[in-house]
Amino acid sequence: MGAGFGNGLTGDPIALAAVLAVIGVFVWALLSLRRLAREERKSRRRAVELEVRLNETETALAAEAHVLLIWRSRDILPDRVLGSMHGTVSLPSTRESLVDFPAWLAADSASALIEGIERLRRDGTPFNLGVVTASGELLEADGRTAGGLATLRFRPLAGERRNIAALSQEALVLGRQADRLRAVLDAAPLPIWLRAEDGRLVWVNQAYAAAVDAPDSDAAVARQSELASAATAGRVHAVVGGTMRTLEVVETPAAAGTAGFAIDMTALENAEKELDRHIKAHTSTLNKLDTAIAIFGPDQRLRFHNAAFAALWPLDANWLDTHPTDGEILDTLRNQRCLPEQANYREWKAKQLAAYTTLETRENWWHLPDGRTLHVVCEQHPFGGVTYLYENVTDELLLESRYNELIGVQRETLDNLGEGIALLGSDGRLKLFNPAFAEFWQLDPEVLAGEPHIEDLARHGRQLAAGANSWEEVRYSVTRLDAERKPITGKITVLDRILQFVAVPLPDGNTLLTFADISDSARMERALRDRADALEAADRLKNMFLSHVSYEIRTPLTSILGFAEGLQLGLAGPLNERQQDYVRDIRKSSSELKTIIDAIIDLTAIDAGALELKLERVDITNLLEAVAGKLASSIEDRDLTLNIEVGADVSSFVADPKRVEQILDNLLSNAIGFSKPGATIRMGAKRSRGQLQLWVSDQGCGIDPEFQKQAFDRFQSRPLPGGHRGPGLGLAIVKSFVELHEGQVSLLSKINQGTTVLCTFPLDGPAAAQRNSGAHPPRKTA
Repeated sequence: MGAGFGNGLTGDPIALAAVLAVIGVFVWALLSLRRLAREERKSRRRAVELEVRLNETETALAAEAHVLLIWRSRDILPDRVLGSMHGTVSLPSTRESLVDFPAWLAADSASALIEGIERLRRDGTPFNLGVVTASGELLEADGRTAGGLATLRFRPLAGERRNIAALSQEALVLGRQADRLRAVLDAAPLPIWLRAEDGRLVWVNQAYAAAVDAPDSDAAVARQSELASAATAGRVHAVVGGTMRTLEVVETPAAAGTAGFAIDMTALENAEKELDRHIKAHTSTLNKLDTAIAIFGPDQRLRFHNAAFAALWPLDANWLDTHPTDGEILDTLRNQRCLPEQANYREWKAKQLAAYTTLETRENWWHLPDGRTLHVVCEQHPFGGVTYLYENVTDELLLESRYNELIGVQRETLDNLGEGIALLGSDGRLKLFNPAFAEFWQLDPEVLAGEPHIEDLARHGRQLAAGANSWEEVRYSVTRLDAERKPITGKITVLDRILQFVAVPLPDGNTLLTFADISDSARMERALRDRADALEAADRLKNMFLSHVSYEIRTPLTSILGFAEGLQLGLAGPLNERQQDYVRDIRKSSSELKTIIDAIIDLTAIDAGALELKLERVDITNLLEAVAGKLASSIEDRDLTLNIEVGADVSSFVADPKRVEQILDNLLSNAIGFSKPGATIRMGAKRSRGQLQLWVSDQGCGIDPEFQKQAFDRFQSRPLPGGHRGPGLGLAIVKSFVELHEGQVSLLSKINQGTTVLCTFPLDGPAAAQRNSGAHPPRKTA
């Protein structure tokens, strides 16, 4: 459709009404035009008939009054003026005034006469007009050419001639009006058309032609181009100017057919669709809200409610779709005990419904019988009626109550804590404190309630804790702006108190300070530290004493063993059997004593870090057989059986063979000593998780569970009556030697079922040994 038609209307209802009014005028003009055309044709037919009759009587009227103007040249003034009106009509007397037609003729008559004279003198076109003078007299103006002359005759009209002139004048006016109306309708911005009785198009305007892509109106009529495929009244869709448009087609009956016009409703239809989308989007949004919403119209009937409203009240959904009134909903809710209890329900209901006649927004709190609390907001709707908002605040009130209760409990807890608590805000001011904080720093609670700044607190703290810079650290931690705020701890001596403080930055920018009075614990710590120092000194003295005594005893013991061995060999002469027994007992006891002394010396060396391991590749099978052969006589004396079990994947490992042999010797000796005659002892080696495990297991009486925790401590022994006993150094030295190899030792024992000791060693020796090519530095057990 043309640009004028496409942009001529808007979605404004007022503009649409104005356009409809103009269209009505256009339709009326069309109908008037057709009526005037018919009357014009009738008038012309009557004028022809009268002209015939006039010619018949022209001779009889020769003496009639008239004025004749004759032009022989192109001059404006006539060459001659003949005749007279005989007093019937007053005409100008001079040629100049006579041809000044606008001066003495009506405007329409003057313009029509001037136009007729111009055609007459230009191309000889005759004319016969009825003109009206300024005074209202009717004259006949007849223009003719004869032999190069142009004549114009005026004569008064009466009777039939007067009627003919009047009709001609009326037809002229109606024709001009019809031309004007046709021009207006043709320039209208919307398509307008006329149809014959058979439905054919007989006339269309330029907007119609542009809408159907016709070059002009005549081409559109010739092609019989229709706006839509179905030329029916109502809203239709048509392609106009290459674009799908929505048209509102209106056709009304007219004389000899119909008249119609089309209004472009595309913008209005798009606006309606957009409004519908907005309404659906708003409805969807409101249905997702937790707040119940109900909208009532000016007639107090329910217009809209969201899903939360339907879920809030036990109302039937189908009943709500019938748009009940506000009062009916209140009555239904009251019957279901879903409204606040009221002493005078009618008065309360009237106050609720008064919202439709007031402008201010009202808020109420409804405490329902079922324990719920609703915050109800009622406000005027822009299109009339009211909007209700029902917010269920039951959980919020319960949460607030619990929060207030929690704050109260927190306040009481802080007030009764022994530690001083202070909370500093991000602005550096004190926000929270307890009585212990005020007591520690001798501050007035009323002063603290005024939220003093950290600068004031630090100044007061420096006065009480002279020489301490802890408050400076706290002040810096509170006031620093970077994100790398970290907790700081420290101790401050305030008068007779020792306070331990912690400054913890919180995620919200605040800082929590805690001060704990550790005066008693500090004094206790100092006492324990002094006692530990004394015990450590006593332990060093004990080790020195044992080492010294052991060396002093070892020298004469070596002599005793040498002399006993000489006596047993007969160096001092032959010995009888009894003497031989004595010498054997002396040697046995001396060997046991020497073993104990060697153990004490080794433990002392380990404690002093002076014991070095001599690492080498040790054959495990040979090691186990050597230990078994060394104690073979003891095993035979007690009628025991020793089983040696070596895994197939075990061959050798890196260790100090002497110390490992001592480990196995101690373990096997203990197993022999605590085994009953006829029992079996198992000793073996296996590989587990890249490490070597040496173990010795017996079937003896087992170890008391309470004593197992102390079994590896020094000088811890639980001898059985009539059984094995020792100084309690065997397992202690086993543990020390194993840990010296960077290994571990464990014990598993059950009463009357036996004991198993498991020693775990690294296959490649201690890590330090690998770094030092076999030489292990002095080590000290834990």
